[in-house]
Amino acid sequence: MNKRIYIQIEFLIILLAFLVGIYSQWASFFNQYVINDDVNQHIYWMQQFQDNGLFRNDLLTEYAKNYQPWGFVALYYILSFIVDPMIVSKVIPIILLMVSSLYLFRLVRHITNDYAGFLAASIFIVTPIYLNRMIGGEPRAFGYPLLIILLYYLVRKEYLKSSFVLILQCLFYPIVFLLSILTYLFTLIKMQHKEIFFDKAITQRKYFIIAVMICGVILCSKYIISYNPSIGRIVTREQMVGNSEYYFKGRVRILPTPPLFQQIRRSLQEGMVFSKIFNRSAKMISLKPGEFDNKLIFLITILFLIAETIRKKLIFPIEIMFLFISSVLMYIIADLFLFKLFLPIRYLSYSLPLISLIICAIAIGQLIIKIKSVRIKKAAQILILILIFLNVSSQRSNGLTNTSYNKSLYSYLNSLPKETVIAAHPVLANNIPTFAQRKVFINYELSHCVFDNYWKTIKKRTFDFFDAYYSEDPSFIYEFCERNGIDYLVIDKRHFTEKYLRGSIYIEPFSTYVKNITRKRKKFFLDTIPEENKLFTTRNVFVIKKDILNVSNFKDVE
Repeated sequence: MNKRIYIQIEFLIILLAFLVGIYSQWASFFNQYVINDDVNQHIYWMQQFQDNGLFRNDLLTEYAKNYQPWGFVALYYILSFIVDPMIVSKVIPIILLMVSSLYLFRLVRHITNDYAGFLAASIFIVTPIYLNRMIGGEPRAFGYPLLIILLYYLVRKEYLKSSFVLILQCLFYPIVFLLSILTYLFTLIKMQHKEIFFDKAITQRKYFIIAVMICGVILCSKYIISYNPSIGRIVTREQMVGNSEYYFKGRVRILPTPPLFQQIRRSLQEGMVFSKIFNRSAKMISLKPGEFDNKLIFLITILFLIAETIRKKLIFPIEIMFLFISSVLMYIIADLFLFKLFLPIRYLSYSLPLISLIICAIAIGQLIIKIKSVRIKKAAQILILILIFLNVSSQRSNGLTNTSYNKSLYSYLNSLPKETVIAAHPVLANNIPTFAQRKVFINYELSHCVFDNYWKTIKKRTFDFFDAYYSEDPSFIYEFCERNGIDYLVIDKRHFTEKYLRGSIYIEPFSTYVKNITRKRKKFFLDTIPEENKLFTTRNVFVIKKDILNVSNFKDVE
């Protein structure tokens, strides 16, 4: 292909990714209260970069900072000299979408042809699952771009660049690094005359070994050598078994680990584009949607690509197969060493949808080549792209949550002293550190049951909070505030209704606990606070100072 045309195609891909990214995240650029939920655990504390008086001596912030990769933090720290980290978190996903799409085009084009490369990039741009993992600009946002770039350089046998990407993965998203290091290792294994041996190309091994040594130092320094007593160690499987927070309706469903083959099937289907194209076509010609079987189509696709490879019509890179094998192995290893390598599903949820997408794009590209008529070939190419971009509407507000309904509450809380500690229902407390820049006693987003000492503290705090929140005795609530250094309480009157208390109050084991302690109670003290004692009110939510709970100061509320 003419180099100028090639550059133009790359520019078009970048432009399409930019436009779709802007379209998807449009609402967040014009409303500061529209964000991705995970910003409340990964990004909020970075407001310290511009104001070091925020979140001092705060356990939740200490924990949130504890598990962030160094490269990710360094990037936000450097950019904080120019722009607010909250704005950075909204821009980064669009940049990463452009980079990912560009390198995916290059990868698939290298394997087969220009059209298949453009198709793969187009599918990536308009399919929600890929951009969804980048929204918020959190560490996981770097998973897809760094995995795609590594694959591209491995397929091209550019091992120095591959090794450099490994280091970037370690610095930004170690889960993808652990997956990639196995994939890279497999590329060093060669087979000749029925003998298996490591590649004798010393340069290839040298780059790999240097990268592994650097990454080993980074990971050991960050996650093994350093120890924070207030955070503790990662929980073991033995500590999880029998505790409801690790099961369905808990904070994260970890046990039982889903069956491997079930997870493989689900992850592969996430990247399937065939069914979306065909089912949309079916609707257009008035057929029943959903009659195209994903599993059957994927099997036919695999068999077709195998046949093309055998007939030497296609050289399918073995590195993609290595990535699949590495994903399965890492899922098994992560399950064996649960929770030491985080959730096993993470080792499938990035690689397999990507592999599935690449396979689909290559298969379509190979089929298009076989069309003899130039006119029909062009028409087929255009039709498929049209069908792909008909899905762009599914990207609208992808991964975003609008919290504007509480903006007046956040504005009021922001007017309180910086050292203020606020207690509220954990879900209501989620956005307070982000938008009010004030510390909270507990919240849902940072109620992680991953580290033993931290979870022990958070679990106790949560039980204590609900004991006080649903207490009948003002002195009990006051003592709770005094004991925990809480200055203000945010109360939602809806939390005291019979309908609410019969529903899903919070995650387990707390939901069941609250139902038990409130079953025989008809009156809750915080539901009886008179208007004159409320410092701020908006709809059903109001704020009080702990001092009014001191019986000697409190006005008669009977």
